[in-house]
Amino acid sequence: MDKILYLISEGLKNIWRHKMTAFTAVFSLFIALFIVGLLATAGDNTHKVLQYLRSKYKIEVFFKQDVTNEEAVGLIHKIKKLKGVRTATIIEKEDAVRIFKDQFGEDITDILGYNPLPVSAVVNLSRTSRDLITVEPIIKRIKSIGRVEEVRYQGNLIKKIERNYKRAVDRFPYLAGAIVLIAILIIYNTVKMSVYSRRELIGSLQLIGASRLFVKTPFIIEGLFIGLFSAVLVFPALFGTIQGVNYLLNNFTTWRITLSFNPVVWLWLCLIVISITLIGSYRAVSSFLK
Repeated sequence: MDKILYLISEGLKNIWRHKMTAFTAVFSLFIALFIVGLLATAGDNTHKVLQYLRSKYKIEVFFKQDVTNEEAVGLIHKIKKLKGVRTATIIEKEDAVRIFKDQFGEDITDILGYNPLPVSAVVNLSRTSRDLITVEPIIKRIKSIGRVEEVRYQGNLIKKIERNYKRAVDRFPYLAGAIVLIAILIIYNTVKMSVYSRRELIGSLQLIGASRLFVKTPFIIEGLFIGLFSAVLVFPALFGTIQGVNYLLNNFTTWRITLSFNPVVWLWLCLIVISITLIGSYRAVSSFLK
């Protein structure tokens, strides 16, 4: 037990001896882990972003002029059964006149003497799938129902945003992998500098018969503590950032999304940092003690 405590204390002393180097390493690792955490959180909230975007997917269906309100109800019932359709709401002829008056300030029946506006429907698409929605087949199936005069879809921009967002999320793992490699190099160089500065002591320990593991352990512990310090700082930083983004979204934009921070992401970051610090520290010490 005394031996273990001695090795831990030596690791902490190494950090204290090279305060500026250790601080630089902690800060650099913090930035790396913070970026990886943001990427993971963005990926974890993908379904919320997609659901919001898909809530803006609307298809307007205009039936033929001679279609009555009662007939339109039956047609809309068929539309609701189509795959990818979440809801379909009828806009009766009378409702269309009121909407026209609200938008243009004129009663079209007073102008023309009759109501030329057809029965229509607003179709909202499904929001639950994580996959991209292909709208064209849905429009084609709606037209095939019959008694449909025109189908309008204004979601091309939203669809493009969704496609680009998904493309960016799919590339997150590659970016995260590159950042992890950078973090390993940071730990490697930090520990190697520490080993080099104590090369004379290491040589003396080897002369009196100290094992390679005994010599390596304090430096490995040094790297491990640097990584854990960084991970501890990342948790409040990530949580605070997500809360800040939610505040901005809900108070300064029309996006009504509440992003969530999953603590499991932070636990994964801890596992990652333990792995990279052990690898980086071990490699740094081993390269010196060849």
